[in-house]
Amino acid sequence: MVDDTVAASPEHTDRRLRTPLTIIGVVAILTGVVALVVPHATLFAVAWVFGVYLLVSGLVMVVRAFTEHHGVARRIGMVVLGVLVFAGGIVAIVHPPVGVRWIALFIGFAWLLEGVTLLYAPTTGNRGLTITSAILSILSGILVINLPYLGAVLTVAAVAAVLIVFGIAQIVLAIDAGRAAARPSEA
Repeated sequence: MVDDTVAASPEHTDRRLRTPLTIIGVVAILTGVVALVVPHATLFAVAWVFGVYLLVSGLVMVVRAFTEHHGVARRIGMVVLGVLVFAGGIVAIVHPPVGVRWIALFIGFAWLLEGVTLLYAPTTGNRGLTITSAILSILSGILVINLPYLGAVLTVAAVAAVLIVFGIAQIVLAIDAGRAAARPSEA
């Protein structure tokens, strides 16, 4: 017979959390460091994943064109778009720098549109802060559109920094969970 009071105790739970938190923390730190040390390889990996996504997405569009009830014009449009998206996936996989540029350009245009939208959107909060955010978004978008590879590398660096900080936080939580498990209970 299993003693349910031991399995449900906070000390037991803290001990069980320690290992997964430590593993997550170490993996996050290592991933962040690798991304900082070899940002080009990281970008190529992202381009390949993006390429696979485009292959699947393009294929699904073509299949949907023939399996759903659409008019002739819509069906032709879906097939053409699906083939173009599929071709984009092949290009992103075979020639990753092009895929990286596409991703960076997409981010740049998204920031540009976000900034313009913020300028014209009604705000209920601090208008000065909204305008500052809009200007930063527009300038970031213009920078990334004109220098897409630099924008992509800077994005990798930012994500890597977040991963490292996240990993450190997870390890600190694991250490704290271990300390909590070692403390005598007050019951």
